Amino acid sequence: MCFVSSRKAMTVAGSIPRSDVLVGSISASRPTAVCSPDDTLVAASDLLQSTGRTAAVIADDEQTVLGVLTENDMLLAFVEGTVSSCTVGQWLHGGEARLPNFLVPPLSLQPDMPLVEAAARMAVMTNGDFACHHLLVDPGDASRNVALLSALDIARGLLVAASAHASDEAMEVAKLAVTCAMKPRAQVPTCTLAESLGDALDLLHSSNQNCVLAIPTSTEDELEKLEEPEGQGAEHAIVGGAITPGDALRAMSERVNCRSLSLGKWLHKSGISPEHRFVSSESSLADAAAIMCKAGIHHLLVEEPARSKIVGVISALDIVRALAATGMASC
Repeated sequence: MCFVSSRKAMTVAGSIPRSDVLVGSISASRPTAVCSPDDTLVAASDLLQSTGRTAAVIADDEQTVLGVLTENDMLLAFVEGTVSSCTVGQWLHGGEARLPNFLVPPLSLQPDMPLVEAAARMAVMTNGDFACHHLLVDPGDASRNVALLSALDIARGLLVAASAHASDEAMEVAKLAVTCAMKPRAQVPTCTLAESLGDALDLLHSSNQNCVLAIPTSTEDELEKLEEPEGQGAEHAIVGGAITPGDALRAMSERVNCRSLSLGKWLHKSGISPEHRFVSSESSLADAAAIMCKAGIHHLLVEEPARSKIVGVISALDIVRALAATGMASC
């Protein structure tokens, strides 16, 4: 059975020592999603969608942590055509899970670890076959549940630390320009809005990236493909945006036929307004983190204001890496 950990959420700003931001306070600010190994992948995707989380702790009846199921697992399951009846346990033991049982100890943190150290740990773990953007916070107490810490949680912690003047490193990173940490557009794979969501998810996986740019085109043939059956204009579908592993998760939860749905229509029905997808190239990382946290998304398109041109993509993980680099430089 899927459920959300009932561990009481703490108020972040009121629970952090002035001297530093600790991961226990940040991870406790949002409930952690927990699923059973007997749940299907579709049931788990429904849980993640309903809770707004990008990963869920996999626990047995005794609440022993068996691993973590992430949105990147959902992306791989889609690309490989894994049947919807596949259970979380089957996926976990299939050898392709991003955070299987043997990685639980090295990716577990104590609640009193400073945010900068957690960022450094996550930055190290983003490379290799088991690249993962999540860590576990283990209270070391059987009566308390293990919590998840995501890249977006660390971005949220950066905002708390900077606003409370709790960390010199965090304050320094918060002031950095978005362009210092973003991935330039030339390095990000792209699809047109007329291509299918399935095509974009395939490219997302094959490129080993966490973001694919969905770009408008001006050709009449492609614009016609975006028109609604009722004859509504395609201009409403052409909103631009980015496709991430979260889209695979949402598509699985909504039982969408990814091969027959264009990116334009998919982004149009996402419910994310354009102002929540973009950040100015003149903005700071704190500005980007604030937009991400408000919208609950991990990627923003970086726009050059004067020319209304997309120049790159900034992710929560980019903020994590900037915080980790600043922390290591200050040692």
